[in-house]
Amino acid sequence: MTVVSAVPGGRLMGVMMDAQWMVGFVGGYVAAAATVFLLYLPFLVLLVVLLLAAGFLELVALPFLVLFRRLRGRGKPGSPPGGSWLPG
Repeated sequence: MTVVSAVPGGRLMGVMMDAQWMVGFVGGYVAAAATVFLLYLPFLVLLVVLLLAAGFLELVALPFLVLFRRLRGRGKPGSPPGGSWLPG
């Protein structure tokens, strides 16, 4: 691949991009991606830990939620079976 660039003297100069240039560019992109990943790694770990903790707390709270729903369902014998408390 030939890149043509303008030189201040007014001449055009061709620069050949060989395999070493391409490996250098690819290596730079890989290094930049790895650096960004390492910078955001603590936030990704925190997100995973918080999701796991939320799931665990939901599993622990599930029996209590079922119990509260059963206790709440036992109302007065004359109350309507619907869940709404509005009349009519």
